[in-house]
Amino acid sequence: MRETPPGADDPASPSQPISPRGPARSESAPPAGRVHRRALARAFAVLLGFTFAQIVIGALVRAHDAGLACPDWPRCFGVWVPEFDFEVAWEVGHRYYASGIALGFAVLAALAWRVSAAHRALRGLLLAGGVALLAQIVLGGLTVLLQLHVSTVTAHLLFGNAFAALLLLIALALREDAAPQVRPALPTGLRRAVWTACALLVLQVTLGGLVASSYAGMACPEWPTCNGGIWFPSWRGPVGLHLAHRSTAYLLLVVLATTVWSTRRHAGLFRPLRLALALTLVQVGIGIANVRLGVPAEITGLHSGVSALIVLVMATAAREAWLRPVGNDGVRPCVVVVGAGFGGLAVARGLRDTPVDVLVVDRENYHAFLPLLYQVATSGLSAQDISHPVRAILRKLPNARFRMADVRRVDLATRTLQTADGAAIRYDKLVLAAGSTTEFYGNTDAEARAFPLHHVEDAIALRNHILCCLERAAQTEDAGLREALLGFVVVGGGPTGVELAGMLGEMRRHVVPRDFPGLASAMRVVLVEGRNRLLGAFPESLTRRALEQVTELGVEVRFDALVESVDDAGVRLRGGEQLRAHTVAWAAGIRGAALAEQLGVPLGRGRRVPVLPTLQLGGHPDVFVIGDLALVQGNETLPQVAQPAIQQGRCVADNLARELAGRAPQPFRYRDPGAMATIGRNRAVAVVLGIPLAGRLAWWMWLVAHLVFLAGFRNRLVVFVNWVYHYVSYDLGLRSIIGRRQPRRRRDVADAARDAA
Repeated sequence: MRETPPGADDPASPSQPISPRGPARSESAPPAGRVHRRALARAFAVLLGFTFAQIVIGALVRAHDAGLACPDWPRCFGVWVPEFDFEVAWEVGHRYYASGIALGFAVLAALAWRVSAAHRALRGLLLAGGVALLAQIVLGGLTVLLQLHVSTVTAHLLFGNAFAALLLLIALALREDAAPQVRPALPTGLRRAVWTACALLVLQVTLGGLVASSYAGMACPEWPTCNGGIWFPSWRGPVGLHLAHRSTAYLLLVVLATTVWSTRRHAGLFRPLRLALALTLVQVGIGIANVRLGVPAEITGLHSGVSALIVLVMATAAREAWLRPVGNDGVRPCVVVVGAGFGGLAVARGLRDTPVDVLVVDRENYHAFLPLLYQVATSGLSAQDISHPVRAILRKLPNARFRMADVRRVDLATRTLQTADGAAIRYDKLVLAAGSTTEFYGNTDAEARAFPLHHVEDAIALRNHILCCLERAAQTEDAGLREALLGFVVVGGGPTGVELAGMLGEMRRHVVPRDFPGLASAMRVVLVEGRNRLLGAFPESLTRRALEQVTELGVEVRFDALVESVDDAGVRLRGGEQLRAHTVAWAAGIRGAALAEQLGVPLGRGRRVPVLPTLQLGGHPDVFVIGDLALVQGNETLPQVAQPAIQQGRCVADNLARELAGRAPQPFRYRDPGAMATIGRNRAVAVVLGIPLAGRLAWWMWLVAHLVFLAGFRNRLVVFVNWVYHYVSYDLGLRSIIGRRQPRRRRDVADAARDAA
């Protein structure tokens, strides 16, 4: 990983693009031809699905000897529609299905020929597909007329797989033509390894066709030996053919495993080759079962289907190897991503196939799943359950590295980042995804005494404080002190505030009565909201349901209530009402991280950085700002949640790849998948694809969505087990007070700067 790219000391280098390939083309709207290519790519992909089904049907035809039951090709017994018979039906269906595929290919090929008349490679693929289809039709007729001759059956199988592979290559070529990609160079040795694996696969498919047509498996059933348990029987007829088929399969496994290991840093090749290796392992198991069970029709069809899948995956790998330039990658531009949150990791993942070096910088070495912080604060989960090491996430990205550092300053003129320890990090492209921090709206009392809930340390501090208050309330004889210790005020009626108040209500109902007998009736949870409704981003019908559900848990709700001050006695609302509480959780708002103030540009609402629709900083096209830190022109009202950050990260990665190809960046367009908020057991509200949901169904959808987006299999498993335990036992099992000697909340950069001044 380069942190100081070549040319960084050259004053002219900041104005240079990543990889100049001529002037960028303006693409405010995609040309009609590009839209046609994308539609045709999808059409060829559908035709490929039908062809794959045809290959499986063909295997069943061979297994049933249907061709011998219907020898009068193209009719059966001299009539076009014979009397229905199972074996004959397989054969007739196979023939008419093939006719439909041929007609569909002819129509699509004619359309693709017109759209891509200037592209020789695509026209060559179309011609090859037509030749393969014609040969397949002829071989099908000969196979029946010659009564399943070994040579015609094998050739029929080969051309069928070849036609399917060509359909896949045509679809990929059309999609590539509509959206070109840049690929890093591939060493010649790795390319040769891919070709070797492809050649072995062709040999294996050929031997498989010969084995299937001669039923060699029946002559050599004692897997993996033959004829009385010996390893090397006489090399004769079907037995030798079957042994060659087995040996080639094992050799293909070895070659694929070696190639997968060698291409682990070339993601575009590694992924299809890894899938091919897994499918080949499955295929070996299916082959063993096929022989041991006496070659039943169902296993034979499955065997051919998986074989076709391997061919398609290897065709993708071969195409990728062919398109990659030969040689070494050499010096590559460095993209520095500040922040390992949802947006920053989305950028790193999106650049995995792009010839750049990615450096992710964060002051913590973990990625925290912030939507579940409130469960850590209420003892439902541990801090480790919702955090995952960044290095473990980036391990699968061949061009990404991580550096733990606290970025304090950004020098846009010299393309340099200054860290807290005095180090400098140079960049070619910079992505600021530093996130946000808690906004107290100038209320210094609340900032000094209330508990924010925006970092893992905040959640741990709040959990320890809540448990300590319960412990002290169980010991004191002072009724006034007990009332204050058992008072919990949550400020903010957004998703975080509602979820935290709901969990405190669950604790009051299920946990406190068993752990602290006699305290549940005195425990008071108050939710304070400055507007006249909860969950302002949700439809009004759902906000009413949310209010009903949260009050069912015994939570008191105050609307149109603004916090005037927070002191040791509790919270004073504007208007004079005093809420006695030793615990005040602040979930009333967020603002951009302190790093935004170091950019030297005017900040917008919420101390966020105004950026262009392409997510670039105005006047600095080499700097992108995403996530909670960005105020996107034309999308100023985007919610500061995970989905916009993830989609912005993908947009930045795509725009960086487009720049490498000499193309203009595209503006960010947000696709709203919906919103969810949980309130307690079987209580939640959600908007999914514009459909409002509430209650148990919304709660289950919330559970599934959060498990899917949680980083790391271990975290998903542990969180799932904890949720099941909590659901069955009505208990929160993580109520140990650990780390209470730490400060109540983490001081951010802005606090330290104010103290230093």
